[in-house]
Amino acid sequence: MSHIFISYSSKDRPKARALAAIFEKQGWKVWWDKNIKPGKAFDRAISKALDEAGCIVVLWSKNSVESSWVLEEAYEGLERKILAPALIGKTRLPFGYRRLQYADLTRWKGTAGAKAIQPLFDTIGSLIPLSPEKKPGKKAPSPPRAPSAKIKKRRTLSGALDGKTIVFTGALSESRNAHAEKVKMVGANFVDAVSGNTDYLVVGKEPGATKLKAAEEKGVKKITEKTWLKMLNEAYRRTLLNKKIVFTGKLDAPRAELEKTARQLGAIPTGSISGKTDFLVVGANPGKVKLDAAKEYSVKILKEELWKEIVDTL
Repeated sequence: MSHIFISYSSKDRPKARALAAIFEKQGWKVWWDKNIKPGKAFDRAISKALDEAGCIVVLWSKNSVESSWVLEEAYEGLERKILAPALIGKTRLPFGYRRLQYADLTRWKGTAGAKAIQPLFDTIGSLIPLSPEKKPGKKAPSPPRAPSAKIKKRRTLSGALDGKTIVFTGALSESRNAHAEKVKMVGANFVDAVSGNTDYLVVGKEPGATKLKAAEEKGVKKITEKTWLKMLNEAYRRTLLNKKIVFTGKLDAPRAELEKTARQLGAIPTGSISGKTDFLVVGANPGKVKLDAAKEYSVKILKEELWKEIVDTL
């Protein structure tokens, strides 16, 4: 069963602790930051717990509305439609959350049977339904243990160049590094030598004789740089469609404008990195938390210059 992730300010810990205990007695699994084991990286543990959550309960107060952590966690819940907000102290809610229905716990005394907490139970129950065995007063039977197996899921990015192997030769209009970044962005493989696994050899001016000969011997398709760029441009939109994208650092345009453009291109902008994130667009002075999380989850990192080029192309 998915767990409830409780997002709150550390100054509101007593109320978070009380709610966690009540949720667990109701039969739900609960995660809050007391669950972080000593020695665990704080940001990575939170990112993993967010990714696995089936419901994100946000406790709004004058303390939490000022917390960047709470705002990012709330945004994750809003984007995934698993947000269950509760007001635990009188405050003005952040922009974007004021029209959402919330459970008013400002006068709640901490009892599970209180009328004020029932709307919160209803919201959570719609996201993480309790089985009859899990409901209060009944003990769930232990399920049979299945053999464990680790399955590594390959991240698929596009239906065009995903998985293709590309080699470049000769003088090109852009550097090898620039081409390599684009190749990886659409899920293809950038390699230096032609082999039987190579799909395309992109040929510039004065190409290398060794690579040309290897391409002919192995039946590798040779294309011009112009043809390659055309193929690449056609792959961009398919690559971005329904993919989750996060922005970080100092960027040339306001974050809201960048996210609007991403939506127009079919992508899904979010505020935090998780195992379901596909791309992280990086500007100057990017956030270390997001960079580290992107590396942990194998999220593809795009420089802002490439992102702007893709936007201009599309």
